Amino acid sequence: MNFIFDLDGTLSIDGFSIDEKIKKVLAQASNYGHKINFASARSYRDSLKMLGEELAQERVFGLNGGLVYEKGHLVLEHNLDPVGYQEALKYCRYYNLPYFVDNSFNYATDNEEYLPFIKMVDPLNLAQKVSADKLKDPIKMVVYLGNHGDLLADISYRTKEMNLFELIYHENEKCLYLNPSNISKASTIKEVLDKPYIAFGNDKNDINMFKDALYAVQVGRYPYLKMYADDQVDADSQLVAAKILELFQEFQGK
Repeated sequence: MNFIFDLDGTLSIDGFSIDEKIKKVLAQASNYGHKINFASARSYRDSLKMLGEELAQERVFGLNGGLVYEKGHLVLEHNLDPVGYQEALKYCRYYNLPYFVDNSFNYATDNEEYLPFIKMVDPLNLAQKVSADKLKDPIKMVVYLGNHGDLLADISYRTKEMNLFELIYHENEKCLYLNPSNISKASTIKEVLDKPYIAFGNDKNDINMFKDALYAVQVGRYPYLKMYADDQVDADSQLVAAKILELFQEFQGK
């Protein structure tokens, strides 16, 4: 059975590391005949330090389904429409909105000091930071609206009208995530896997993954995910580790 784990807020409570209790349980997956996968809004690059050398060799669905790494190698990517990307850049520059753009490994950013996740970017200093105009094959763009929440309706309307993006707005970050049209964690998982899976997640971008899962476990109490979950545990590493082990045992041989 494939088990698919979100990272931030699910396996990582602090956003920087995964507790050794959880890593110890994950290392037992093959003993029960299971395959572990990770699915995150993060890039593969930004997941490496958190996962560690061994777990980073597992399959990673990064950038909300925008790319897939297996055994440390890029095997699949979905890119932003180039016309839509240029229009989004123009919009951000016109209103002086901070933004962040990822491709399969490198990134571009502007006014990065305002981005709430910037401390989590490239912790191992492996990537190249380039200008947004020179970043090749962009995959995911994040726009920080901050005190410009009044622009959310406008930018959402414009991008939806173009029909070139998949949009997710995270209220707590005040960030609008732009992915390629019709691309999500769930769509890329479906593209790669042809078998049922068990999902662990915590947030809005896990909803479609939960809908497609054979069994889904919510970590934490995000209200809009609850209706799609089969089970729920609090965001506590010991509880999460125990639930993973319980399901490893329950779904052994299935």
